[in-house]
Amino acid sequence: MVTKNIAIIGAGASGIGVGKALREAGVEFEIIEATGRFGGNWQPDGPASKMYDSVHLISSKRNTQFADFPMPEDYPVYPRHNLVFEYLQNLAEHHGLRERTRFNTQVTQMHKEPQGWRVGFNDGSEALYDLVIVCNGLLRKPKIPEIPGQFSGQTLHAANYRSSDQFRGKRVLVVGSGNSGCDIAVDAAQTAHAAFHSMRRGYYYMPKFINGQPTQEWLMDEAAKFPDERQYWEHVQSTFKLAGYDGCDYGLPAPDHAIEECHPIMNSQILYYIGHGDVTPKPDISHFSGNEVYFSDGSSETVDILVWATGYDIDLPFLPTDTYDWRTQFNSLFLRMIPPEYDDLLFVGYLNTPSGIGNLANMMGRFVSSYVQARTRQTPAWHTLQQMKLQPSLLDLGQQRFMKTRRHEYEVDLWKFIKAVNFMTTKLQQRAPTAGTA
Repeated sequence: MVTKNIAIIGAGASGIGVGKALREAGVEFEIIEATGRFGGNWQPDGPASKMYDSVHLISSKRNTQFADFPMPEDYPVYPRHNLVFEYLQNLAEHHGLRERTRFNTQVTQMHKEPQGWRVGFNDGSEALYDLVIVCNGLLRKPKIPEIPGQFSGQTLHAANYRSSDQFRGKRVLVVGSGNSGCDIAVDAAQTAHAAFHSMRRGYYYMPKFINGQPTQEWLMDEAAKFPDERQYWEHVQSTFKLAGYDGCDYGLPAPDHAIEECHPIMNSQILYYIGHGDVTPKPDISHFSGNEVYFSDGSSETVDILVWATGYDIDLPFLPTDTYDWRTQFNSLFLRMIPPEYDDLLFVGYLNTPSGIGNLANMMGRFVSSYVQARTRQTPAWHTLQQMKLQPSLLDLGQQRFMKTRRHEYEVDLWKFIKAVNFMTTKLQQRAPTAGTA
């Protein structure tokens, strides 16, 4: 068995961000990646890919890029998925991560030992690591709800959807109203014989541009003009209504929550196609019978293809739940990264915010780098953090602001998260005073 320093599991955006920060700090590590490429979900094909033809960023280029490695000038404001994949490849190469990555290597098991973590791989080999950073992401195991009856048509999860060509001439029902569900319903509107979209509740919709700006950038600029948060959100909501993005104006149910309590749906087309009759909104499904789908309002539709755009569960099959119960304990992670039980195990990227990944990955990478170095030096700040992590509920990351739904299980307030992580990073970077100094 080979003894090594640090393992990063996963070479998606979060793994790249952590590797980049450790390399900049001169800390030795290796990245373990199950596929043959960087990019995680952004890979255009293969088992890790979640890409379909029409995928573009929903956060702007400016809000998604790593600030110290900007996306190319000729990239559009909302780049297509292949450009994002290319960018992540270039980012990893620029920071010399390829020679520090074991590709086509799957982690099959992890066991805690006094010296660290014994990690086993699919080729039968093992290595002992002083510290492990798990970055394999939220979008792992497709989630499909249990509904009475049996549907006899074709079903697929959004994870396996690739192109609207799959819908041509068919009667298609898309279930789920998150960003992927709205994207796929828009695709179905263009090729399907009939497109239906099942929504559990009413939602707020945001265009991708407003007043000549990418909407996220407009939101940030407008926030500075309103000292009162309530007035700010009233202004945002009235502006979107004036721009034609109030779902109630298209016959959709009113949301049962405030606009700031839900992860935003950023889509400039879904209401357009509903307004033109190319997408027919439907409520929640009550039951199936053959190709007939029955809804909670008593209506029914004959459906050829059903697409579950109903989200994902975390999946860490290599980490035994009796060692760390990741099925139930992720909400106890301090800063959404540190389990209370261990000081040599971190999780990075297991959160949702209304923001692009780049600056978040940079920020979390800097925190991990500072944590690793402070742990090596056993600084007072690191010991203080070990006490603080035992009471994660005392740290306000804004989770209580959001709806209590599975969709928002990992949601945090962006600005509170940034403030907390940057504060902890600064503290960890402080060196203990040397003897004889005040």
